[in-house]
Amino acid sequence: MTQRPTFDLRAAATDFAAELSNTLNKTVANGVRLSAVHVPAEETAYVGVGVTKHDLAPRTGFPLLRATGRPVIHMLVSYRLRADDERNYLMVQNSVAALALDQEMSRELLHVDYERDKADNYPEAHLQVAATSAEWEEACPGRSLQRLHLPVGPRRFRPSLEDVIEFLVREGLTSHRENWREVVDNGRRDFQRRQLRAAIRRFPDVAKEVLAELER
Repeated sequence: MTQRPTFDLRAAATDFAAELSNTLNKTVANGVRLSAVHVPAEETAYVGVGVTKHDLAPRTGFPLLRATGRPVIHMLVSYRLRADDERNYLMVQNSVAALALDQEMSRELLHVDYERDKADNYPEAHLQVAATSAEWEEACPGRSLQRLHLPVGPRRFRPSLEDVIEFLVREGLTSHRENWREVVDNGRRDFQRRQLRAAIRRFPDVAKEVLAELER
């Protein structure tokens, strides 16, 4: 019997970091380089800008292409990765994509979080906006909009980095590369394919049922 190759988390995480860097630099950033650090003892890899073995989740943003008449928006992108339960594929344990008006990310605008098997009963994938209004203060006394977790899809169909990029471009918050739309569409399609494949592996009976319907 041929032995199945061992999943290489370090190599998969490095490729993933390069893929994200490429997407950002072809859309709304310039010269951004996400790196990956493998922590064998945790069977985990960390991806982000400035990640090192001494600082696995640096809270430092990188500047995006400035839109005319707008301030510079900074972005923080952070991922914690591991192999899936079968040790065949790369899996995101948690991720953050945040936007702020400063490199230290203290003047936050919003962030999109994903945390697999989140333990505090909040949705695994959620959006938090650093804003408030008289209406929200009346609806949630003593709790700002920034503290509210808006669900943004289930595990398999959560937002991707491409969705955040599209928001930035569509709303004129940043400038962008000429072919940003093509890059975003291709990246989103790849993400959706990976998520669909993962869903099929978990629910093969549903996939067989749908295929049988298509073949009738």
